Amino acid sequence: MLQVRDGLKDGLGRGITYLRVSVTEQCNLACVYCKPRTGSLERATPPVMSRNEVVQLVKVFTSLGVRKVRLTGGEPLLRRDLETIIAGISPEVEGRVHLTTNGIHLARRARALRDAGLSGVNVSLDAADRDTFQRLTLKNGLDKVLAGLEAARSAGLKTKLNAVVLRGWNDDQILPLARLAQSEGLQVRFIEFMPYRGNGWGQEQFMPAAEILQIVQEGLDAELQEEPVIGLEEGPARIFRITGSQGKVGVISTLSDDFCARCNRVRLTSRGELRACLFGNQPVDLLKPLRQQATHEDLVQLIRRTLIEKLDCHPMRRGEAPILSDGMWQVGG
Repeated sequence: MLQVRDGLKDGLGRGITYLRVSVTEQCNLACVYCKPRTGSLERATPPVMSRNEVVQLVKVFTSLGVRKVRLTGGEPLLRRDLETIIAGISPEVEGRVHLTTNGIHLARRARALRDAGLSGVNVSLDAADRDTFQRLTLKNGLDKVLAGLEAARSAGLKTKLNAVVLRGWNDDQILPLARLAQSEGLQVRFIEFMPYRGNGWGQEQFMPAAEILQIVQEGLDAELQEEPVIGLEEGPARIFRITGSQGKVGVISTLSDDFCARCNRVRLTSRGELRACLFGNQPVDLLKPLRQQATHEDLVQLIRRTLIEKLDCHPMRRGEAPILSDGMWQVGG
């Protein structure tokens, strides 16, 4: 693959080394923080990009210095060709391909995903009890998620838990999830509730990371020791080791204490659109020029021009309303 000199930088000189790719808008859950709250499971449109198109576009980014790729959705495991996609991407980033999944179908595919070249998996688990899980997702699937989590660990995948916290919905699950991390030697990362069109975001449901961390610190019978940041590709979470355990707890403060100044990521939506900022810049279509036989250099220049306009921070830091996507499942979080 052609390697372009000087890597990929935005207009502020921040190096872009991390790409998140949504491979489908389809999902088998209807989580309240993601989907519009219609009370029903809606069928999203089938995947727009073929597996070859996903791999082709990812290769353009890796030629520009992207070192880590995360596949998201929707629910990526609804794609039967996911292993083929991973196999096409993994050599480009020396195996640093990761997956975010709700875990419903993970148990039966974990080993095949690992064999295809997957390095790690983040399992979305917002509750440790069945009733709260069903209230949040509109599905009784906790046992399947836990089975998928165990299968991923057995297959040798680096495994983490993600939990979005909504006050009044699952704030009572913070400690049970932290105790799960403590007892099983897992890492659980608590994520602030973010606004998307139709997901009911409001201050009354928003719980800042500092409050989440305080609940963990006061509730666990163990000291928390913050770990140093190793590299930007490891993500924006502040990670704390639970003493006396292999377990870790993290917090991601997207809104209350943003990490925009060290942002190193961009997103490719399931429709082949480049989003330079989750809450800001308008998407730029890369799929249409790819299908119109654009050259590698044409796509490189389009990506570079788009990133020149990448915002210095998301609009909410300035007190402005964000440019909202239709839903988290469309941009892949």
